[in-house]
Amino acid sequence: MKARMNSMDRLRLLFEEQINVMPIAENLLLLDQSNFREEMKKRNFHSAIVKVDGTWMKFDEGDEAPSPLQEEDWMEADTPLLIAFRMLIQKRRYFIKDEEGNPAYIVTRTDLDKIPLRIGFFGLISLFETHLKDLIRKQLPHWEESITENRLGQARNLYEWKKARGEEIDLVQCLQFGDLGSVFSKKQRFRKFEPDFSRDNWVDMMNKIGRLRDELAHSQSHLGFTWEEIDRMIIFIRGVIDREDPVFEG
Repeated sequence: MKARMNSMDRLRLLFEEQINVMPIAENLLLLDQSNFREEMKKRNFHSAIVKVDGTWMKFDEGDEAPSPLQEEDWMEADTPLLIAFRMLIQKRRYFIKDEEGNPAYIVTRTDLDKIPLRIGFFGLISLFETHLKDLIRKQLPHWEESITENRLGQARNLYEWKKARGEEIDLVQCLQFGDLGSVFSKKQRFRKFEPDFSRDNWVDMMNKIGRLRDELAHSQSHLGFTWEEIDRMIIFIRGVIDREDPVFEG
């Protein structure tokens, strides 16, 4: 019997597979051999597809002349957005074909800063947060001992406030992102996720993810990290979520 998907599975499917690259792609303006350099300069294009003697060819800023399109120049229109993100870290631009197989769209590294990808990042971080809270509920009945009295008091205050509003919630749900880092730092529980991590590695990674989460939540124009740094955070998050439920001590 096929296992029933839970809410985490459905959310992960949404962020990792069901949102594809097309929301960040731009319509491709096809240029002609006679004036493509002038058009590119006027429109501030760094890449283009140019018709040369009846054949579509590619031209990137700095090339001496148009050259044949290669398989690696194309991205499939149904490429999941987070996979497209990783591809664009490795290569600055891709072209995308329409349903008839004609060049129709372009996606570049510049497009990585658009809203759909920010939503994808924030969604994945939220899944990570939910995953850690679920592990605390299932395996760490005495988790309160792992955070300071001040932080525990803040969580309890938030819990009472939400409960007074009629929300169905538990105390774990009221933990802040930094509290989760503290819980899994205690007794070096983080080693169940990353055996080679030191406490400093864990704290640094959790601080970075927390900062990125805050920047995304406040719609900052600059996220404060390189795309490569964000990619490392995503790899880390997916690695933690993908692990079989680890067993923690107390």
